[in-house]
Amino acid sequence: MQLGFIGVGVMGVPIVRHLVSAGHTVHAYDPAAAALDKAQAVGAQPAASVGDAAAGAQVVFAAVSNQDVLGEVLRQPDGIFERAAAGAVVVDLGTTAPPRCRAFAEDARGRGMSYVDAPLSGSAPWAEAGTLAVMVGAEPEAFATVKPLLATFGGSIFHLGPPGSGQIAKLCHQLAFMGTLVGLSEAVVLGERCGIDGVQLLDVLGACVSPRHVLDFYKPKLASRPFGEGPTGLGIFYKDLKAVHEFAQQDAGLTLPLGEALLAIFQQAMDAGYQNFDPFGLSELIDKGVIRR
Repeated sequence: MQLGFIGVGVMGVPIVRHLVSAGHTVHAYDPAAAALDKAQAVGAQPAASVGDAAAGAQVVFAAVSNQDVLGEVLRQPDGIFERAAAGAVVVDLGTTAPPRCRAFAEDARGRGMSYVDAPLSGSAPWAEAGTLAVMVGAEPEAFATVKPLLATFGGSIFHLGPPGSGQIAKLCHQLAFMGTLVGLSEAVVLGERCGIDGVQLLDVLGACVSPRHVLDFYKPKLASRPFGEGPTGLGIFYKDLKAVHEFAQQDAGLTLPLGEALLAIFQQAMDAGYQNFDPFGLSELIDKGVIRR
């Protein structure tokens, strides 16, 4: 299959390599000559412009820096929409706001093309190994077309619904990732301030429920909703968060922004009478508006 690939940075080069290794012809373009040289070294045919890379391609991948650049390469004269083959599928591998994504998909439909959003989770080592997680928003026919291509570099591929669905999942991922990262960062600072080595503390956390095994507990509980009272209620965690707050301020001289926010969240649950509610049911309390800030 003839493919176009726009934007061959750190992640793009190994993806191109996987596509070429699977027997596809990849015409690649990147404004950075060094990136294009690397793509050529793994088997891509270098193109002089966005239009040249997209010309006649049945599927065009875009892995550009942001949604404004994406809009340019899609819509510009001699761009993807103008030069790709009739009935082509355009695949956005970046992170794009869902409303913009849906607008791009509508533009594609108006030109007789299909649009797929397929943001990625992972970094260069995952791309090299072909084990990226791929979150896909696409109509069924378009997904069937691109799934074998995505499988060359994706170890886990999730078709989540129509265009825009993959981007929603990616934003959810970023929220969970950043929340976990901030929580771990505050834990490390608190531990080190009080004489515990941060690296050793991460080893401790990795052997405990937090954060590695939270999903193992959460997923089956979420699948068997509704939530109710649990053997360990929210009140236990509220008590512990108060202890964290007091210890951080009084003994470590620290203000923990996420810790303060968590204490406020649990305080709302306490005020509403959910002391014995299953902690994994926080999603239900957020959805009901019991927790509002």
